[in-house]
Amino acid sequence: MLIPQHIAAYREKRAQCIAQARSILSQYPKGTKIPDAEEAQFDRLLNEADLIEQEIRISGVTPEHARLVSMFDSASAGSNRPQLVGPEVRAFHKFLKHGIEALSQDERAVMLQPFDVSGGIQAAQSTGSGGSGGYAVPNDAMHPLIEAMKQIGGVLPYCSIISSDTGADLPIPTDNETAIEGEIVTENSQHNEGDVTLSQVVLQSFLYSSKIVRVSVQLMDDAGFNFGDYVMKKLGLRVGRITAKHWVVGSGASQPRGIVTASSVGKTAASATAVTYDELVDVMHSVDPIYRAKGTWLMSDTTYAALRKLKDGQNRALYGEMAGSAPDMLLGRPIAIDPNMPSMTAGQKSILFGHLSSYYVRIVKGPRVMRLQERYAEFAQLGFMAFLRADGDLVDGGGGAVKALQQA
Repeated sequence: MLIPQHIAAYREKRAQCIAQARSILSQYPKGTKIPDAEEAQFDRLLNEADLIEQEIRISGVTPEHARLVSMFDSASAGSNRPQLVGPEVRAFHKFLKHGIEALSQDERAVMLQPFDVSGGIQAAQSTGSGGSGGYAVPNDAMHPLIEAMKQIGGVLPYCSIISSDTGADLPIPTDNETAIEGEIVTENSQHNEGDVTLSQVVLQSFLYSSKIVRVSVQLMDDAGFNFGDYVMKKLGLRVGRITAKHWVVGSGASQPRGIVTASSVGKTAASATAVTYDELVDVMHSVDPIYRAKGTWLMSDTTYAALRKLKDGQNRALYGEMAGSAPDMLLGRPIAIDPNMPSMTAGQKSILFGHLSSYYVRIVKGPRVMRLQERYAEFAQLGFMAFLRADGDLVDGGGGAVKALQQA
């Protein structure tokens, strides 16, 4: 785990790698082939910069972390790392390890927040007392779960997050104003009408479950680590995998409609397994100019690797020209990597570009955790399960905010 001063040093080292890579490119005019040794050095520097960035994202506090904290109504975005010392956190971790019966009266008052798992039908908790069906995760105890979800998908930090207290259908109004403009009028003349045609996207609340995580009593008793954090990370990874997948490629049938599913095609590639520089430019300019200036690329890591290998007629890497200001940019705009993005195969939307915040993620209240004590007693085990109610969809009335590059 990197501490803040080490993160700063890593960022400086990454900047040095980028500067050295750009220095190599600057030595050779366009159309000149870079010697093999220099090209290998260029690739090594880019790879090293990528590895450093991954280490920073895993160990450090990033903007993605702040966004996820906000999404769950968790710790304030201004704090670097939640301090797991408050009474709510202590009570929650004590509940995870020893059950509700081990809590004092004051600790129970903190924990007793019933979890309604299905719109009014409450599940009985196996401990036999306390909340019916589960307990809300305290704000500061959310950190391990957030860190786990942060490692799953790259699109979530760019989305618009809506938090609601109930799971009732939530309509989001949309309109298409891209072709509507004002007018010049003379004195005392009648003004023409320009009505706004509204439609809506309805966000629902699908109930996600982590499935049951079984932990032996021996592990819990003998663990020389933070048992509460361990459980929260396990639950977070499970919920994070399926929600991240649905927010990208969900079908919209009894699950969220993913951003790939909802986006329209801006450019169809000539190949089923590759893309060209011109096709990237075309899909970028298929996005409405209003959204293009704030656009972000979204693709899988394998697609990103393929783009970095594009060469010109002189076998020079095109990536330096495409990158703009840094190797994690493409044509001057940032790149988000998401493992759920389709690969470059026939008919797939392998690359998205546009205003990713036009995709709305809806979270109801926040995650809840259940502790199943008696169910696995004969195995000397405890069960833990997390629930999250969520949905997502692209809110783009004009269809010009996010576009896809689709393979032939």
